[in-house]
Amino acid sequence: MKSIPALRLAAHLLAGAAVLALGGCDSEDDSTPSGSGTILPQRYKITFYYTPVESFFSGPLQPVAGCTSIDCASGSQDLGAHPADFLAAIQLQGSGRLTSGPYAGQYLNGSYSGGFWISPFPPDAYGGVLQPFETAAVNESGLPRGTRFRLVAPLLENGQSISANTEAILLAAIWNVQDRFEPGYGGTTHLDLYVGEQTTPGFTSSPFYLLLESTAVEVF
Repeated sequence: MKSIPALRLAAHLLAGAAVLALGGCDSEDDSTPSGSGTILPQRYKITFYYTPVESFFSGPLQPVAGCTSIDCASGSQDLGAHPADFLAAIQLQGSGRLTSGPYAGQYLNGSYSGGFWISPFPPDAYGGVLQPFETAAVNESGLPRGTRFRLVAPLLENGQSISANTEAILLAAIWNVQDRFEPGYGGTTHLDLYVGEQTTPGFTSSPFYLLLESTAVEVF
């Protein structure tokens, strides 16, 4: 996410493909035709979040203590030592895939307040699995859970068109509200869209490192 931290609740706390390399969406095709829904009168700010991958980070190692499962209110178990910049990214994005230590291949989840726990997948706010180019996060007073929508062209950043390839990928996706910002963050007309796991160093080099302004959405 860009500009405002992606602070989402994941299973009572805080909730992460080659899609980041502009390979496109790997989810199943959705046959919902464009124009079959309702275009909302309000316009939205659109940001994007992702799942950081530990191997792309190289900061100083920092010991982490927490819970070895999501069914834990607080914990002090040793979760290994991981790069400080990776941990900072987790606290913004919600979770990150571990590539070292005893929990390699699993996901380290973090709250902005500092708590950490392990899960077998990147969770959304309701305990489900984050789905690339499908899961959307909203403010608690935003679109209801389960709302399906698509973005409507044109997609603009700083008043300028984004790349045609990136726009085509985003316009083809059908998003589903299954995640939330932490209460008090986001704003009613802010949508944060999940684009999968990190595949290159630095999300800022991704074509989906965007902040889209005044975007129309069509709900179904």
